[in-house]
Amino acid sequence: MKKFLIGLGVVLIAGAGFFVYQSAQVKAKADTAPVELYKVAKQTPLHLKGQVQPLKKQTVLVDPEKGPVQTIHVNQGDHVVKDTVLVTYRWGEKVRAAYDSVVTSINEDAKNDPQQALMVLKSEESAIKGTVTEYDRSKVALEQPVEIQYANNERTVTGKITNIAEINNEPAKEDKSNLVTYDFTAVPDEPIQVGYSVELLIPRNEIHLPLKSVIEEEGTHYVYTVKSGKAEKQAVICETGNGFYVLREGLDEDQKIIKDASDIKDGMDVTVQ
Repeated sequence: MKKFLIGLGVVLIAGAGFFVYQSAQVKAKADTAPVELYKVAKQTPLHLKGQVQPLKKQTVLVDPEKGPVQTIHVNQGDHVVKDTVLVTYRWGEKVRAAYDSVVTSINEDAKNDPQQALMVLKSEESAIKGTVTEYDRSKVALEQPVEIQYANNERTVTGKITNIAEINNEPAKEDKSNLVTYDFTAVPDEPIQVGYSVELLIPRNEIHLPLKSVIEEEGTHYVYTVKSGKAEKQAVICETGNGFYVLREGLDEDQKIIKDASDIKDGMDVTVQ
């Protein structure tokens, strides 16, 4: 009986100790603010669609004043260099290739119809043509490096933006969104077959911070990081964007901050959720 009472006493003491420990843990949690972290990172690249097109096009029309066409010197599909003789008229005048190109079509019927194209040549030098919406126009700059990804994900090459139209395109009648677009041109660093569809990835080096993660005190902006379970105040330099802050200085990429700093104080105990 005595042993039983001693055993019971040990159990009760252990139970009481566990209860005190649990109570302390609950109290500690009650005094700790739960927070969610936000990872500082650059914006994802802007994705634009485009198609590889020849930079130049030469259309040959019959000129009746030069007489009838005597000889067509090339065939469809031929690759020709600049100044190659394409057509000779009966009176000796010749038509030459304006640049290195490919003969993409020949129409024999056009010998007797000057309204039709006798021959069409497209330059072997190509570029990527596409459009960018008015919302993304400011994110595209001349000479900006881009990654060019084949539509079939076969490979990726580098390139750069070489032209952006200053005048916008009129929205198509079938486009109910009425989005304004601007033409752009990009040139790949490696040749891509004419006609290919590609996607351009334009890097965006801006770092955006949620509005609630930044607090302002006496003209200075602050964020909170977490160190050893406590909120730590850190000054940053940022500018107000459209629904976010644009970080200029004060944080490193991949660093983590408290996402909602509304009720956070420096040195506060926090628990990361």
